[in-house]
Amino acid sequence: MSSRTTTATIEPRSKKTKIISGDALDDDFELDASFLPSDDDEQGAIALTGADDDDELPSGVLSDSEVEVGNDNIPGGVVVGDAKKKRKREEKERKKRAAKKARVEEDEAAGPDSLALLPSEILADRMAEKQTKALPGLSALEKDDLRLVESMFQDTSSISDRKSLYEFIKTALPTLPATLAKPPKKMGSPRVIVVAGAALRVADLCREVKPFKTKDIDVGKLFAKHFKLAEHVTYLEKNKVGIAVGTPNRIGKLLSETESLNLTHLSHLMLDVTHLDAKKRNLLDMPECREDLFKLVLGNKGLMERLRMGRMKVVLY
Repeated sequence: MSSRTTTATIEPRSKKTKIISGDALDDDFELDASFLPSDDDEQGAIALTGADDDDELPSGVLSDSEVEVGNDNIPGGVVVGDAKKKRKREEKERKKRAAKKARVEEDEAAGPDSLALLPSEILADRMAEKQTKALPGLSALEKDDLRLVESMFQDTSSISDRKSLYEFIKTALPTLPATLAKPPKKMGSPRVIVVAGAALRVADLCREVKPFKTKDIDVGKLFAKHFKLAEHVTYLEKNKVGIAVGTPNRIGKLLSETESLNLTHLSHLMLDVTHLDAKKRNLLDMPECREDLFKLVLGNKGLMERLRMGRMKVVLY
């Protein structure tokens, strides 16, 4: 039995094949059909990346319009972080405005003199709000510098009878009448300054406190109507004054433009907020008065220094 012998043929080693890059392909090169995408692949790509705005997207895929910041139509309530923070800020401001409006309505319902009946801790905040309205151009630093804090107020919230300034002083400040009976050592140095919104109101209050007037101690009447600034300067330089009643503008000018109104003996600054004008506004609400009050009077450096040192108090009448 013969056997077949198979002889393996060894091919000679071929030379190294040179690799050609895609950039070197001929312009007429055509890709083999097996590498081309099928019709199904093309449809899938269009569904995810190239769909028109009017085409229906697969479930869970958001359109460009739905991804806009703050869009409520985003499934699951997804909102961009910045928009969510903005909404929280707006909601906080809305609640703050509503609370402020409620306080104002509460004050109006309580009566015109309700501001004077507030305890000192609340009164300080309300006065800060009035200051902002009167001087809207102040910076935050300037507001803090001129802010009246709780300790600067004399708490007279328990005194509801505000029909007479004379009676109010005797009841709310029982030791003051005895002090007012003593002549100040310096001319033009009142122990009490009362600020009112109009000349007629100043005249009325001067009549109410006339019992404090003596042969040696006068009640000063300080307003611009019928009196020049120079006349008041001369008056204060020649008279000892126990109580000075005036308008914000005239008192402010005497403090800032002259040295005739001395603060050495001043123990109380009274703000007449009980009286209302024809438009139902008090001293702190009248545009023609409140700016001068907060800028020229309460903004006076010497007066603020006495308040900070505890040498005087602000009283709302």
